[in-house]
Amino acid sequence: MSVEQERRQEWRPERGEAPFDLGEVFYSRTDERGIIQSGNYVFQRVAHYEWDELIGAPHKTVRHPEMPKAVFRVFWDELKAGKVTAAYVNNRAKDGLHYWVFAIVAPCKGGYLSARIKPTSELLEPVKALYHKLHKAEEQGSSVDDSTAALLEGLRAMGFADYDSFVLKALGTELVSECRELGIPPTANVTGATELVDLAKQIVEATRELSGEFSYLEGIPRNLQIKAARVERTDGPLSVLARNYEGMSIDMSDWFEAHVVGENTSFSSIRGTIERAMLVGSVATILARCDKQLLAERRGLGGVDIMPERAMLSELQASYKAKSREAFAQVASEAGRIVASCRDMKRMLLGLDTLRVAFKIEDSRSGEANAGIGDIIAQLAAAQERANTHRNTILERSERMAELAAEMQGPERSHLPDLLLYGPRMLPAVEKSPAPKKSAA
Repeated sequence: MSVEQERRQEWRPERGEAPFDLGEVFYSRTDERGIIQSGNYVFQRVAHYEWDELIGAPHKTVRHPEMPKAVFRVFWDELKAGKVTAAYVNNRAKDGLHYWVFAIVAPCKGGYLSARIKPTSELLEPVKALYHKLHKAEEQGSSVDDSTAALLEGLRAMGFADYDSFVLKALGTELVSECRELGIPPTANVTGATELVDLAKQIVEATRELSGEFSYLEGIPRNLQIKAARVERTDGPLSVLARNYEGMSIDMSDWFEAHVVGENTSFSSIRGTIERAMLVGSVATILARCDKQLLAERRGLGGVDIMPERAMLSELQASYKAKSREAFAQVASEAGRIVASCRDMKRMLLGLDTLRVAFKIEDSRSGEANAGIGDIIAQLAAAQERANTHRNTILERSERMAELAAEMQGPERSHLPDLLLYGPRMLPAVEKSPAPKKSAA
């Protein structure tokens, strides 16, 4: 059957959106300049071009004219930095129909591979509104630099610190939404990675709060020494305890700076490690779907040999699977170091508490109830309790993180249901296909 005969059997509306089904994945592979080298049938069907019009053409052939240039500026900056990235993109087919995609792009040998799914999450509408605003400004003379700045500012207004954090949120949200719309549970690898990202956020926030408590604890002993000097002789027991408390709190603050909030600590790097693991793991999943759908299509690729194309997909998928396992192993290792740091922190906090109790006992012996020392001791007790609460939060989250990251390295996490692998359009044909014969033993 010819492509034209196939097209006559596939209904397309006269206007509006091109038929792109939920659960379908289409991909295209380009060289480093963005020239199309290959793709799958879904790409050719949705774009509605002949293969000889796509192969060798720049990818901007399918770009919708209402897409803001700023999106592609940021997109290419990310790719040239060697990152896996993603974007919401509005494309236009040859017959004028448009189709929104969530495109995940990864570097591959000789260029880039872009896999697209149908966006269905709540993020799409605010992104559309932002794109419309940017495009209008560009039409009125806004430079690409200014438009890029406006794009990043718009994402910050949506709650994202930068483009990378937007990509990560959008990726997890879209993959979960796709499963929900298909009526299947979200896959374990996506929910696991999403939970790890949330755990990392909670650890970062608790660490920030804990840092504030340590700064507070470091300043209190000086006030204690001043108060103590008013009620006893020089180098009395209260003054000695206050100096000891100050010394211990400074030591703990220095330890905290070196092991918790420093640039090269597990606390500072854990979120980035998790984000990298989620990105490469998601790419591996998408590539598996590309490969399965490419095989199930059983169609020509316009002169592109399907076997080398499948081999490239398989090789790339294996590479990203390995990267994913390596990244999750690093997450587990860093989470373990955070757990150990929390246990060290507990011993230090217990030491501070012992001194605080001794100070309270000595203060009660002084008989100077109006000296204000009791109030400061109460402040110390409250600050230490808050610090310990934050420490416990970090400990609990990091223990769960280590456990989950270890699970994410297992092969069972990569299992995908057939509905997600093939999509609703292709699955019935796959299910009717005869099972492959087993070879004789």
